[in-house]
Amino acid sequence: MSMNKASREPSHVPDPAAGNKKRQKKAGNKTIDSRTEVQQGAQEQKLVFDFNNMNRAMKPLAYYAHSSMRQGNQIEVPIPYTIMGFDMPVFLSFEDIYEFINLQEISANCILVYMRYLEELCRINGQAEKFVFVSPSLISPVRTDTEDAGRRERADNLLSFLRDAPKERLYLVPHNKGRHWVLGVIDPWEDLVLYFDPLREKKRDDFTELMNMALADWKITTGEGIRRRRDCKTKFSNRPCPLQEGSVECGYFILGENGLDM
Repeated sequence: MSMNKASREPSHVPDPAAGNKKRQKKAGNKTIDSRTEVQQGAQEQKLVFDFNNMNRAMKPLAYYAHSSMRQGNQIEVPIPYTIMGFDMPVFLSFEDIYEFINLQEISANCILVYMRYLEELCRINGQAEKFVFVSPSLISPVRTDTEDAGRRERADNLLSFLRDAPKERLYLVPHNKGRHWVLGVIDPWEDLVLYFDPLREKKRDDFTELMNMALADWKITTGEGIRRRRDCKTKFSNRPCPLQEGSVECGYFILGENGLDM
């Protein structure tokens, strides 16, 4: 991992006596509005780790961020093609780590880095052929997504992972349905999708349509649709998982479901 160190300029301290009066300074031929200068140099809120009230498992990560990073820094983590479909790095910022340690809303990059860890764990335990982790950025909707065109592209992304799937291989697919994380576990040869939702909501429209699209194409490319004839409707099973009590824990619950039985 490598870290990009971002420099920070000293913050400008506004003049309390200025009030709302517009003052201007002359700098050569340029006119500078003091209010603009204050806005550009406004001091950011300092994030401080509370080591005394921190979970023991979080302390090594917090100590690293505290001693080796500062706000604005980023850690570069390479993500292999087996998760993204191609090799690429993701960047974890100091703020990402702070939010993760303090159980605040976490980013997709945090989930990607954890999936990379689980994939390495599978290789160590001889389970690399049993589990495949699919990046949520490839299959989750975005705000500009149209209902049909965007979903078609995301289904193709998922299909690229399912091709040549051996029997008994499971695909773990985190999905963000609009600031809420859920997890799908796909068994293509059983035509089965397990669905984990920390809110236990039964409505899963986009997720269901996405899975149906990708698995219908997979059955055509493998001949499974012909073998099963008309009885080829994908089965969905809502699986029990811990119920989140707040509004931001879903990402952590999905990390836990990802790591089951690894």
